[in-house]
This record gives sequence, structure tokens and C-alpha cells, in this order.
Amino acid sequence: MTRTDRIVRLGIAGSVALLSAMPALAASPSDPTVQVWSAMRGTEPAALLASIDSLPVSELAIDDQPYCAADGEIAATLEQDFNEHPVDLDNASGTELWGSDLMGTWTLVAPREDDTSCIIASGIGFTTDKTAEAFYTIAGL
Repeated sequence: MTRTDRIVRLGIAGSVALLSAMPALAASPSDPTVQVWSAMRGTEPAALLASIDSLPVSELAIDDQPYCAADGEIAATLEQDFNEHPVDLDNASGTELWGSDLMGTWTLVAPREDDTSCIIASGIGFTTDKTAEAFYTIAGL
């Protein structure tokens, strides 16, 4: 196989790969840099929020569940580990949005009446250029 043949084959392979990816690229969200993950695989953040009062604190958990702990512990963890700070408190069904311009991370926290909170979702792509509503929307709240 000559060098020209290899270049032509690589070009054709690249074109096929690009054409195969076009439907996925067209279906991607308008801002692919913002991503969200539920705190519990297979359960949407809205469903976690609906059952937030029945979740045990994390030290008593026996199965996969969101991180639930004292309000101060949640705040300290978000501030120290992710440099996140409150962005929008008491919004989207009582949840709080925490975010970090430095790290580009964000977290949705659901406070409970017993002075504990649970993390129901987190993501990347945080910037103060976006409204808090954008993050609630991508999380499905």
C-alpha cells in the first residue's frame, strides 16, 4: 500500500466517523459544557427530592443513596473540597445551588427540617455567567 493510498483511506475513515457522529452532535444540548449527575444512579434528582425526608444520614445508610449529613458538614465539605459557595438559596422546590467559578463545579443541596441536608445532584460547567435557573433546569427541577 502506498503512502497516498493510506492517506486516502484515513481521509475516508475520518469522513465516515464524522458522518456517523452527526446525529449525536445535532441532538446534544445547546450548552454541552454544563453537565449534571444525579446523586443516585438511576434516580432523577426530582425523585430524590420527593423522598428526601425518608433518606437516612449517610453514616446510617446501608445502600447507595445521596450524601446526607448535618447542614454544617455539607457546607464545610462543599467549601473545602470544591471551593463551592451558596449561589441561590431556597429555590427550585426548596433546594440550594452551590457553585465554584474556580473549579467549575456545582451542587444541588436539599435541606431538611431536621438540620440536615442531602446532595441530590452535582455537575460541571458552573459559571456566574449562567443564571441559577439554568442549573435547576438541567437537573430537571
